[in-house]
Amino acid sequence: MALGATGPQDRERIALAVVEVPLSLVRRHLRAGEALPPYAEDLAEDSAAALLDRFG
Repeated sequence: MALGATGPQDRERIALAVVEVPLSLVRRHLRAGEALPPYAEDLAEDSAAALLDRFG
């Protein structure tokens, strides 16, 4: 299994980290008609790293 995921909870954590959190960040700004802040990529990266830390 990718990243050492061994069960449904691990797969959900991976999906949250690499798909859902970054998408939510982008979607929120797009819906508000705002540009992404310059630190958006860093926020997504930091969030993913925190969620995936257990697989490190």
